[in-house]
This record gives sequence, structure tokens and C-alpha cells, in this order.
Amino acid sequence: MNSTEHPAPSSLSLPDGVRLGTAHGVDAVLVDTPAATAVLLLDGAHLVSAVLAGEEDLLWLSPTSGFGPGVAVRGGVPLVGPWFGPGRDGDQEVKHGWLRNVRWELRSATREGEETVLVLDSPADRPDLTASLTVRIGAELSLDLAITAGEQGLELEAALHTYLAVGDVREITIGGLEGADYLDNTRGLAPAVLPEEPLRLTEASDRVVDSTAEVVVDDPRRGRRIVSAARGTSRTVVWNPFDTLVTGLPDVPDVAWPEFVCVEPAAAKDGFVALAAGETHTLGVTYRIEH
Repeated sequence: MNSTEHPAPSSLSLPDGVRLGTAHGVDAVLVDTPAATAVLLLDGAHLVSAVLAGEEDLLWLSPTSGFGPGVAVRGGVPLVGPWFGPGRDGDQEVKHGWLRNVRWELRSATREGEETVLVLDSPADRPDLTASLTVRIGAELSLDLAITAGEQGLELEAALHTYLAVGDVREITIGGLEGADYLDNTRGLAPAVLPEEPLRLTEASDRVVDSTAEVVVDDPRRGRRIVSAARGTSRTVVWNPFDTLVTGLPDVPDVAWPEFVCVEPAAAKDGFVALAAGETHTLGVTYRIEH
């Protein structure tokens, strides 16, 4: 990835290790500190890389993803909302909402000890909601998405659609969701129950799991565990297209599906959040890597 540097606006002070520049040909916030490196695109407030010190990248990014205004980047942490998929009634034309398709503004960048803290705001001209994203990166990665309803209120669906990089999705186990109810989106949202043991993926998975438990992705090929601790959520989505569905994704190489798994903290389907006018809800997640 090639990156270049741009001067920060005069009203914005950037700490050492944080600069404005470009990545993948678009405007980005670039973090490079002893604790971590990261790339966050201003289009969609989209974190596409998070490398904690001494580790491989936590996130997967498709080598054939598109970039630019209005483009839904494939990989990293897309911000989903204010609806999930086609919406609860199935009538939304823009899949997963508009948060990931608009330009965000960097409000502040600070250092707190070894952590870098970035705060971004969504466009202020939307009548339905305003949103802010706080990203903290150091020994761990944390994201918190705060959404405030407009004058009409809001039945909010939202998710942090995280693509975790793995050695081979067929070899990982996903612990913490044992025995939970879920809706199977590969079978028309049919209800089902997860086994009473860590989940292994053997086919295409699009499960909307009724759980907010801590999730552990055990990756033997990379020799690491990724621990996901969510907050302000009602569901956990587990997604990978496998070889059967990846051919319908033009921005994912047909051979790349084993390289990631999406474990998404979400408020979705019947787990939506009803917000009155001016009311705010925050959903977030912290990821850490263990060996």
C-alpha cells in the first residue's frame, strides 16, 4: 500500500505518530506509533488495517476491493447502519445503510499513554441521525459507534462488520456462542440452535446469533486467539461465504474466502434499538490478541 501525507487543517492538532494522507488512492488517517499502526479511510470512517505491536494485521482487506466516494469497501471494519442488510422489512435499496457510504470528518486525534484515540463525525446534514466513531488503538483495538436519532426518532439497526484475518477459516474454532439461538440467513432466516461446543465452519455461514457473549476465535494456523468483547449490542453475526457464495461477490477473489471470518457485534433484526428523538445509543467492541 502506498501512502502520502497531507497537512492537517489549521484547527486540528495531530499528535506524533498520526497524520492525514492517502491510502489506496483516497484520503485517510494514518497511525504509526510504537504500539500500533493503522489506516482509517475518511470515506465511511472505515478502518482497513490495525496492526498491534509485534502482531500480524488483525483485519483482512480484499485485494480487489474498490475505494472512493460512495464505495462500500470490502474488508476492515465497515460501519453498518441505520439498518442491517435490506432492513427489517426487507425494503431498503442500499444494503446495510448509508453510514459506510458517506464522507466522515476527523474531529480529534490524541495520544493517551500508548493508545492513539481518533474521533470522527458523520455528515451533519442528515435529518435521520448523527453519528460519531471513536477508535482506540494500542495494545488492543476498540471501536465505539454512537448514534443519535433525529426529530422523527429511529428504530436502529447497526453493526461493526469486522473482517478478522485468519490463517484458514476451515481450521478455526469460534467459542463463546455455544447453545445460542440464531437465525440462518443462508436459509431464509430459519431459526436454529448452535451446538454445545465451539463453532466450526464447514459451509457458507450467515448466522444472526442471539448472544452478546465474549467471542474467542482460535486460529491454530496463525498461532493466535482473537478475543472480541462487545457492548451495547444484542446479536453477534458470524459470516463467511465459503466457495459456494464467494462467486457472487465481485470484490472478493474466488480463492480468498478462507482468509477471513466476520464476527460482527450487532443490534439487528428483533434486536433493534428504539430511539426517541435526540436519544443516543452506543455500540462498541474491543479486540485483543492472545497466544
